[in-house]
Amino acid sequence: MLRFVVRRLLLLVPILLGLSILVFVWIRALPGSPAQALLGERATPATIRQINHQYGLDKPIYVQYWQYLKETAQLKLGTSITSRQPVLTEIGQRFPATIELAAAAGFFSILIGIPLGFFAAKRHRTIFDHVSLMISLIGISVPIFFLALILKYIFAVQLGWLPTVGQISVLIDIPHPTNLYLVDALLAIIEGQHPSPLVLPTELIVRESSAPRPRDP
Repeated sequence: MLRFVVRRLLLLVPILLGLSILVFVWIRALPGSPAQALLGERATPATIRQINHQYGLDKPIYVQYWQYLKETAQLKLGTSITSRQPVLTEIGQRFPATIELAAAAGFFSILIGIPLGFFAAKRHRTIFDHVSLMISLIGISVPIFFLALILKYIFAVQLGWLPTVGQISVLIDIPHPTNLYLVDALLAIIEGQHPSPLVLPTELIVRESSAPRPRDP
């Protein structure tokens, strides 16, 4: 088993190397240049030369690729052109949301998918089997972005259980020491800084409905 894992890990090296070459060549083969894409309408010959020199784009292609490999291996991913922050910092701020999304997907898969498959197998060729198969096929066939819009409309717009934008409502202010919003909400509950996230939407609705409104003259 250990040999198998080691062999698979060693095979990742040429795969990642070949993938890096394909991505690097593909980006260089695109029309225009990275400097023109970065500058946009402000691009002039002088500013393009300046950007090319700043990012080493005026060097030979093999030197650029070696620099790219070396900095990637050192986790030096550069600076974001929009926020002007290190890319690694941007990833660190947003990666917890990916972890929460993957954990939630795994949770629902275990909670719903495994029991559904078990009972469908126990009741083979029955109504339950056909209905579960139809639901599964619909779930696989429907595009994810369309299903996300439908679920957002139901749970955020109609029911008001979830925020329409972001992971948490803009009306809720809790500290985020871990950037894992579920963990941060539990920590806030334990420390008594805020009530349960399940109570927050109801609390906000009650506050808005009970707030005094100006009367018509």
